[in-house]
Amino acid sequence: MKNTLRACLAIGFVLGLAAPSLAIPVFARRYQTACTTCHVVEPKLNAFGIAFRNNGYRIPLGEEKLVTTPDTALGAPAWKQLWPKAVWPGSIPGLPPIAMRVSSEAGLQPANAVKLNFNFPSGVNVYFAGSEGAGISFFGNIFISGAAGTVSIDRAYVQFRLSPDRPGRNPLMLKVGRIETRAEPFSNTFKKAGSLALNVSDFRPVTGAFGLRDRDAGIEAWGGVTGPHDHGGLEYAVGVVQGTAGRAENNNFKDYYGAVSYKVSGLGVVGPRGDSSAGSGASMTERSFALGAFSYTGRAQPTITGVIEDRFTRTGVKADVWFGKLNVFGAHARGTDELLGSASRTVTARASMVQADYLLLPWVMPTVRMEKTTFSDRQNVLVLVPSLSLLVRANVRVLAEGRFYSDARSASGARVNANDGVVRLEVLF
Repeated sequence: MKNTLRACLAIGFVLGLAAPSLAIPVFARRYQTACTTCHVVEPKLNAFGIAFRNNGYRIPLGEEKLVTTPDTALGAPAWKQLWPKAVWPGSIPGLPPIAMRVSSEAGLQPANAVKLNFNFPSGVNVYFAGSEGAGISFFGNIFISGAAGTVSIDRAYVQFRLSPDRPGRNPLMLKVGRIETRAEPFSNTFKKAGSLALNVSDFRPVTGAFGLRDRDAGIEAWGGVTGPHDHGGLEYAVGVVQGTAGRAENNNFKDYYGAVSYKVSGLGVVGPRGDSSAGSGASMTERSFALGAFSYTGRAQPTITGVIEDRFTRTGVKADVWFGKLNVFGAHARGTDELLGSASRTVTARASMVQADYLLLPWVMPTVRMEKTTFSDRQNVLVLVPSLSLLVRANVRVLAEGRFYSDARSASGARVNANDGVVRLEVLF
């Protein structure tokens, strides 16, 4: 069990950002441990990293014993006995829970007049993340664009454990803030390895309309329970969000969504329920299968001539299979936008994808993804995305990625060469 707990510590670098990103070294400092045990190749989490995330950024078992930098207490524990006649004591991280990522990239566009473009740096991310005792955790990041010089908040939220603190069971958490919703079939933060957003998370039947990967202001209730014999288990989420991608509300309707998945075999989704070594060995020996479904309903006021409201839905299913060093996952999503007004019409789209990641060496991971997106009112998109991730150091990644489109055409219908690629250098500290 001791080895299992130490492996869990590798949560090292937590979550990134809407743009392609690595994880962050906040928790590596907290536990003074390597990050590779809970990440396949950053930012991609393995089973231990997912269990850590599902436990509110805490080690599933033995958290207090394994923290090398103790929290700063905000009041003596004895004050708990006097509550509600005294303030419940809390704590804050002993070290500033801050990390940074600097990325630089070279963009390749063979069909353009300018075929090579240096964007050094392409962006700087400032992250803050941590946990406060057993019941509260937080995460956020600020993005500074290298090209435009703009500053934006990608996410900033706090979450509260509303259920008893029991190993392998975290059935109810409440997240409040600007969030990445769990209605997104696969997180662009910690699941994909490349730079191009997954089409099932980002397809938009109407240009400028809602995409499942949009961050938004809202409230989400979510939870997870490890299954029998410390394997697999159930995850769920329901939420209400503003539906404006973080901007001010523009209508009186709040969007709502739900998601559920069940994992068979492999490590428990919230870690082991007790003193068990089931599922130890991290992603190198993970063998599991997970199946899930998601649905999102909302309304928006788009800037489309003759349209006063967009009533839309996004639904779909997903599957995720691990077999040792190989991870294959895919999803199918459908979107319907009912546009109301003088230019009323209904637009639909479907997005399907499958991706395979293989850990060739502990620091080398090739990836290949195939995506197809079909639209009821415009050209379909079929793209092949191969990539290669190299960890030249534990906190330094080089990504090389190509994007090859089938039968790409311009607005006039003429064939065009839309193929492109990127080479990116990412450094965390």
